Amino acid sequence: MRIRPGLLFWGIFFLLLGAIPLLVRAGVLDANVLADAWRLWPLLLVALGVSLILGRTSAGLLGTALAAVVLGIAAGGVLASGTNLIGNVGGCGSDTATDQRLQDSGTFGGPTTASFDLDCGALDLSTKQGSDWSIDARYRGVAPTLEQSDTSLALKSPDGFGIRRQDWTAVLPTDQARDVRIDANASSVAGGFGGAQLTDFHLSINAGDARIDASEGTLGRIDVSANAARVRLRLGSDTTGSVSANAGSIELCTPPGAALRFQLAEQLTFAHNLDDQGLVKSGDVWTREGATGAPTIDLSIRGNAANFTLDPVGGC
Repeated sequence: MRIRPGLLFWGIFFLLLGAIPLLVRAGVLDANVLADAWRLWPLLLVALGVSLILGRTSAGLLGTALAAVVLGIAAGGVLASGTNLIGNVGGCGSDTATDQRLQDSGTFGGPTTASFDLDCGALDLSTKQGSDWSIDARYRGVAPTLEQSDTSLALKSPDGFGIRRQDWTAVLPTDQARDVRIDANASSVAGGFGGAQLTDFHLSINAGDARIDASEGTLGRIDVSANAARVRLRLGSDTTGSVSANAGSIELCTPPGAALRFQLAEQLTFAHNLDDQGLVKSGDVWTREGATGAPTIDLSIRGNAANFTLDPVGGC
């Protein structure tokens, strides 16, 4: 029987890519240990060297298999642990110093839309009672762009390349904030929405990490996507919308006794723990009855080469 190296490589790679998150979910493997699996990358060079030296011989398949195993373990470990690697590439994560500062504040006159478009850095977003807002943006290189009116606020990273580290702290008022949009690349996001009464919440994060706590607030309708990223989300009230992950992970913490309805698009490389959490499947819909008066969480969930964890041990 003739074994094709290409098929052998991808077969082993995808096997490990899907199996490792499943084994973590089952408690067989420790996600914290796998967080450092990417440090095996020198073995990938060794494997490629073996393949080149042995060429078309049967022993050359050993190098191909080893390369697939190393890459599969590293990628599977990233998916299972939510490790962020890409955000530490190209100077964004290696130099965290900022040397300039932009500060502004004001008062909103009505229901407000706030947007944050961040490339390379960190966003710390919180809410407080009243109608006042504030921005404290530390940066290196070109300054971010801030636009605001009585009913809107927009903070945006500069376009282009070069040194452009941004560290933002923003405070929004619970009385006026209604629509919050966050688009982050190679960044970390921390959002606390205590007392907030949002109607819409959008989060798109690429090669980063986000922790959103709305356990004491309302997000309303959500649209959350993670691409090569990790998102930890705590909800505290009735919520609808969608969450998706591509080569990433999403952890969702729901209120005690909440009624759950998840429409889930099953994929071979998408792992979840809905069955372990007592949800019942009917077609592509998973449900769990809630306690009287408890919130209802109704979401559409999609994932490719990703992991979705409901109410993880240790919380979100």
